[in-house]
This record gives sequence, C-alpha cells and structure tokens, in this order.
Amino acid sequence: MNCRSGFLFLTFIFFLTGYYGMAGKPGSVSDSLFRARKTIRAERIREHPKIDGILDEPFWKTLPAATDFVEYSPRNGIVPPYPSVVRFAYDDQSLYISAVLYDPHPDSICKEMGRRDQVELLNTDYISFDILPYNDQMNMYEFKVTPLGLQNDCKYSAIGTDLTWDAVWTSAATITDSGWIAELEIPWSALRFPRVENQVWGINMWRNFQRKQNYSTWSFVDNTTNAIFKYYGDLVGISNIKPPVRLSFTPYLSGYVQKTPESKSWQSILRGGLDLRYGINESYTLDMMLIPDFGQVQSDDQILNLTPFEVRYNENRQFFTEATELFSKCEIFYTRRVGSTPKDFQAPYDSLKTNERVKKNPEETRIINATKISGRNSKGLGVGFFNAMTTNTWAELEDTVTGATRKIMTQPFTNYNVLVLDQNLKNHSYITLINTNYYSPDSRYSANVSGTEVKIYNAKNTFAVLGRLNVSQKYQYGSSPDLGHNYLFGIGKPSGHFQYEAYRYEADNRYDPNDMGFLTNNNEVINELKLMYQTVDPFWKILSTQSEFYLDYSTLYKPGNFTSLQLKADNMTNFTNFWANYLEVNYYPLGTHDYYEPRMWGWYYDKPMQYDFLWKIATDVRKKFRIHNTIGIMNAPDHKNFRYWIEMIPRIRLSNRFTISLTVHFEKNLNDYGWVDTQFDTLYQPLICFGRRDVTTINNILSAVYNFSTKASLNVRIRHYWSQADYLDFYTLNTDGKLTPGDYSMNPDINFNAFTADVQFTWNFAPGSELSVVWKNSITTQQGLLEDDYFNNFSNMISTPQSNSFSVRVLYYLDYLSLKKLFSKKKPEV
Repeated sequence: MNCRSGFLFLTFIFFLTGYYGMAGKPGSVSDSLFRARKTIRAERIREHPKIDGILDEPFWKTLPAATDFVEYSPRNGIVPPYPSVVRFAYDDQSLYISAVLYDPHPDSICKEMGRRDQVELLNTDYISFDILPYNDQMNMYEFKVTPLGLQNDCKYSAIGTDLTWDAVWTSAATITDSGWIAELEIPWSALRFPRVENQVWGINMWRNFQRKQNYSTWSFVDNTTNAIFKYYGDLVGISNIKPPVRLSFTPYLSGYVQKTPESKSWQSILRGGLDLRYGINESYTLDMMLIPDFGQVQSDDQILNLTPFEVRYNENRQFFTEATELFSKCEIFYTRRVGSTPKDFQAPYDSLKTNERVKKNPEETRIINATKISGRNSKGLGVGFFNAMTTNTWAELEDTVTGATRKIMTQPFTNYNVLVLDQNLKNHSYITLINTNYYSPDSRYSANVSGTEVKIYNAKNTFAVLGRLNVSQKYQYGSSPDLGHNYLFGIGKPSGHFQYEAYRYEADNRYDPNDMGFLTNNNEVINELKLMYQTVDPFWKILSTQSEFYLDYSTLYKPGNFTSLQLKADNMTNFTNFWANYLEVNYYPLGTHDYYEPRMWGWYYDKPMQYDFLWKIATDVRKKFRIHNTIGIMNAPDHKNFRYWIEMIPRIRLSNRFTISLTVHFEKNLNDYGWVDTQFDTLYQPLICFGRRDVTTINNILSAVYNFSTKASLNVRIRHYWSQADYLDFYTLNTDGKLTPGDYSMNPDINFNAFTADVQFTWNFAPGSELSVVWKNSITTQQGLLEDDYFNNFSNMISTPQSNSFSVRVLYYLDYLSLKKLFSKKKPEV
C-alpha cells in the first residue's frame, strides 16, 4: 500500500467510525417541558446565612428549588443517575446559593484536593453555577465548588474562557449520609450587572458526577453545539439591589535573595507595590498595577530553536492574563511584548571593545505601571483600554583591565496602548474594533495596528460568518510610513453532528504587528476546508467520537507562488472504560516550498513530499495511576529524512492530597536539512549554506503537588531539556530550491541545555490574600562540543554557573466596603 492509498484508507476508517455512531438515544426524554427553558426564583432574606455547608437556616427549606436536572453527557437529554436541588437567596450585599447533590454512596464520592482554579484537572465531583447578569448569551461568570469546598472561577465571552479571572467569594461544602452539600456567598461586588429595578439573569447549573464521568445540567443543553448559552434558563426575583462601590486595594511586599551567573555574591532586594481595582460604574472596571513584581512567575520552558521563527511563550503574569479576553480580538496583542527582552539586547555584545565584558544586561524591560479598563454595559457594548509603560533599560560593560564601566541603552522608555470596542449582536454574534499603539519617543518610532472583526450566527446556530481586517502602520522619523494588511473570511456550520468550515486567510508582505502582537511570518495566503462529524451518543464500547478532515492550500501573497498542499485527517474517540484515543495523519503530496528557512527573501528551499502520523492514548483519569502516551513519526523518503518521537506521562495519585507526574519525551530527527549560514562572495552575491543534521531531543519534567488544605499547597516542578544538533555534511542552496554538495569550514554543532527548578509554597490565608514562598533555579548552556551520554551531559551542565532566587511575597486584599463597615460607628442612642 502506497502512502496515498494509506491516507485514504485511514480517512475512510475515521469517518466510518462516526457513521456507525448515528444511532439514536435510548432512554431519551421526549417530554418537551423537560427540555423547555426554565425559570428559578431567588428570594430576599433578612437573615445572613453562615457559609458552612450545613444549611441549618430555616429559610433554605422554604425557597423555590431548581430540580429536574437533565443529563448532558454521555447520554444527552435523559434523567441523570441522582437528583440535585439548588436554591437561591439574596440581600443587599450578596447572592446566596445552596446545592444538595444526592448520592447514595457518599464514601465513594470523588474528592481529590487541589489548588484553586484547577478543579477540572482533579479527580473530583463538583457543582458549577453559570451566571449571565446581562442575559446576553455571551458573557458569563462561572463559580465551581467541590465536595471539599475547593473553589474555581472563570469568565466566558465570545472569545473564549478567561481561566485566570479571580473573584473574592465564600464557599463551603460538607459530605453527608445522602450525598454532599455546597453553600456559596457571592458578593455583588464580584459581579457586573445592569442598574435596573428587576434583574433577569441567565442561569444554569452543571453537576459533574466524576466516578461515572457523568455531566448533568439544570436547563437542558444540546451537546452537539458550542453555543450552550442559548439553552440557559432565567434567574428572576432579584430586585431593588444597587451595584455597590467596587473598590479594592491589594498591596504587596516581597523580598528576594538572588544570585546570577554574572555576579560573584548574593544580592538582596526588597520590593513593594500596589494593585488597585475600582468599579467606575456597574459595567466598567479600572485595574491598576503600580510597581509590579513578577519575580515569582514560573520559568519559561526554553527550547533549542532551529527554525527562522520566534518562539511564543505562555503568559503567566496574572495582571496580563486576568480580564484580558477583550484584548484578544483580531489577534494583534501579545501581552508578553510588555516587559519583554529589550529590542537592542544584542547591542552590548556587538559593541564590545578589547578587554571588555558585558557586566550587566537585563533580559527584561522594567514595567513602571500598567492600567486597564474593561467591562460591558447593559446594551452589550464592551470597552477595553490598556496602557503600560517601561522605563529606560541599560546594559553595563566593564573593562577587565582598568575596571572602567560604560552603559549602552538597549531599549528607551516605551509606551504601550490598546483600545477595544466590542458590541454584542443577536444570536451571540459580535462586531469589534481594536487598535494597538507602540510608541518610543526617544527613538522617534511608533507602530500602530488597527483591526475590525465581525462574527454573525443565525438564530438556529446552523450557519456562521467570520470576517476580520487588520492594518499595520509603522512610523520611523525620517522615513515614509510602512503599511500592511491582513484579513480572514470564513463561513461554517458550527453545530450538529456534521459541521464544516471554510476560510481564506491573507497577510501581505508588509503586514507586521509584532511590536505588540505575534506573527511568525507574513506574505502568506491560506485556503482551508474543514469537515467534521461527531457522535456524542454512546454505542458499542464508545462513549463519543469525532472525526475531522482538512484540506489546506497555501501560496505566497506576493508573487503568489505555491508553498504547500496539506491533507489532514484525525479522530478523537472516548471509550466506555474512560480511555481516550487520538489519531492524526498529515500528508504533503507536493512537498513544500519553504521561503523562510533560507533567511533571505526571494530564495526558497524545496522540501520533498512527506507524511506524518500521530497516535495518543490516555488511560482512565479517575484511577490512581494514569498514563498518557504519544507516538509520532514523520517521513520524507526522497531526503531519507525520518523523525520519530515518543512521550510518556505517567501520573500517580498517592492520596487525595499528593500527586506526582513525570513527563519523558524523546525525539530523534534523522537527516534533517536546515539553514546554517549565509555568506557573500566578492560581488556580494549570497551563498546560502544548508546542513544535513541529526537532532536529538530529551525533555524530562517532574511535577509534584502536595495540598495541605484547599488553601495551602506545595508545588515542585523540575525540568531538564537537552537537545543536540549534529551536522553531518553541508550543501549550497540553489535558486531553484535544490541543494548541491558544498563546504563549510566552521563547526555549527549545538549542544543545548535548559534546566529549571521551581518550588512554590502558597497559602491563601484570607479571601483574596496570599503568602507565597518561592525558590527558583535556572541553568542555560549552549556549546559546540557534543555529548554521547545523558548523565555526563547533565553532570557537566549542573556544574556551570546558575541563577538562584529565593523570595517571600505577601499580598493582602482590602475591600472598601469591608473597611467602611469596620471603621463605621453606630450613632449614640438619644
């Protein structure tokens, strides 16, 4: 069987799997009232309940109850295994919720302990309360509670999920003889809602019954669509409440003892700052960060990058991840640009004189302050404003003979701005305008990117249209403006068993959003067709299955030359034993014309036909021992380029408090061809040198988490990444994209190591307040001498100069209303 027929055979198998899943839903509930939009009423109370998960206040027994939950999965639309009862109450300060989750086997309730906002990663039951104060089918607050009282909160919008959003609220839970109970208090200050006399909010409750992998909802939700909010019910009865003054302060104090490879002694640093949050009105919130400190953020996972493109790292800084979903529109704002590596970071090394060394060269620009305004009003208008400033960044050079020093500026004062206007439309549709502006006055340089995006759904959510247009503008003093554009247009069917999507993406050769955004390459046109079939009802030994097929055709924008044709098929299947299996096949029948690997415009590297295969399988997540395995291969026969990789992630849960996991990744890329160097002859004609190389990569990560309680935990993460590029012979790239044998006199071999150790103890000693103690160690080495033995390499690496940091940080949440209540005094009786 050749590779073409093999690809078609696998595609046929994937879709055959979906075809046989088209059986109906045995036991489905046909009563339309069972699936109808529901309403639950909240009642005003006079007695403030004690949030202890006991429900001994008399009013809890008399309030209207939300019952008759409906199974969401695995069998959509039937009666779930056990009943659930939820009630709502409120007063002038808060919304109160109680939930009684019946389970005749309380000893078997899953209740793994973990950190806040990690509930869905744990082996635990939970109840989730989804609240849409504007009832707009788009913007939702989610509050989860587990049987141990662990909290999880996040926000949803048209863009997606903001998992980093944290509110200050109170919850408790208890396990009883008949199941478990959750009790919550959500202050009005934690929510944004319209200033009207009678509130009507969207509402739904989701119950996760973990040991059966069963999800049920109060209001029926069709599990073949992502537009779940249109199925939500209504929460009524809340009246005559006023949005409170939303003002809070979170001062922090942190102390560091640290040592870098450049310094001979340890240094101590004391820092202090303040985060401020103010509700401008019931819709919009101001967040300010004064003198920020990100020294305790988890270390980046550095890699050996042999590609012509920048590596994109995750954003781990809380201020830049929380309440930033508005700023994600049009994909032109990459928050890591703020406080990133200075633009002229390499300048000190290029400026070294005889006997000089770089004594100090900060890898990050220092942020002076950052401010953002975000929110959405009762008419569905979302507004986002972001501003940040970084101060002058200097490198210091030292003469090793005289001791004299001099400074070189690697980035001057810089101002970053983002402005977003986002309007909700009917049927969870939206239209957006966004602008980013990067301005450095000392260098007389500015970059401006403007974008608009619209997404329209029909009333039945069976058809969607997406359109986007971005324009980049770069201004350098003394030069004419540099303008570029980027657009995306797509149509699709986003719901049902069968779905499709077709789009065209274009970025011209001058489009550049990278001063504040992230784009690996421009001058690209992509046309894609995606077909998908899913079966969400169990049959045989399968719980659910989803098969997809992609066809991608790509060219340059200018001059329109072919770059690639990709065929892709994949299948994701979940089995009744709660194992999961994923298969993926990619095929490039015409090879690829790579215009970026040569690192010089106008040249391309003609990659031959290739195909790759990926298989992932994961065992039952509920078990104490679980393993996630990945196997992949890639083959380009004409170049004898063969790559394979294996990854194993065993995880053992020693108790409900203690979990250890290990990631072991091994990858071998044999006969890989890539750019080495570009030289010029006497006529200044380029000579582009390529090399044939074997690249070996090993990546090991050890993670351990011990939870002392739901508010205190110890996390350990140790990572060692080792990658070697062993160059075997060299070639010259020709104008037709082919390679001919050549010579290269230097040694381009690379032995790269990146080691990080992060140990963090966190204690949430009060609502919104935290004590954290962190030790961080990092080592990065790169040399041309290759190693054959892993342990010898590790021993040599660990003996090199290291960066060490030990820090203690305390932040305390202060709420204006609580302070006002604390310091107010009763009037003396007359």
